[in-house]
Amino acid sequence: MKSLIAESANNMLVTPMVWSDWWKFSFGLVSHDKDNFGAYELADEDETTLYIGAGKVRTRLLEHLNKNECPLATRYRVDCCVTKEQADAKAKHLLEAYKFIRNGKLPLYNEKNVEAVPV
Repeated sequence: MKSLIAESANNMLVTPMVWSDWWKFSFGLVSHDKDNFGAYELADEDETTLYIGAGKVRTRLLEHLNKNECPLATRYRVDCCVTKEQADAKAKHLLEAYKFIRNGKLPLYNEKNVEAVPV
């Protein structure tokens, strides 16, 4: 399932996704990330997608941690971009691919925060 989402997303984008490795979703690691624009994915231990977002990566990930918005998330990965528009477009395409594969459903925490989804 996970590779199919990435494959579908890559086919939908002009610029393919270039994901980082999976990292532990913790204050210690996130606070050392660059604060570049990017699309990011939060997942559980099994790397099941829980949230897809975009923005200034360190800022957004720290917000998620501080507000405990995605309590089941234990991992994250990032695809850095040059502009906010590129990051938003990548996140939108990832969400569209996810919805296509999952019969219109969004990732768990995107479902709970529908107003925050950049679709």
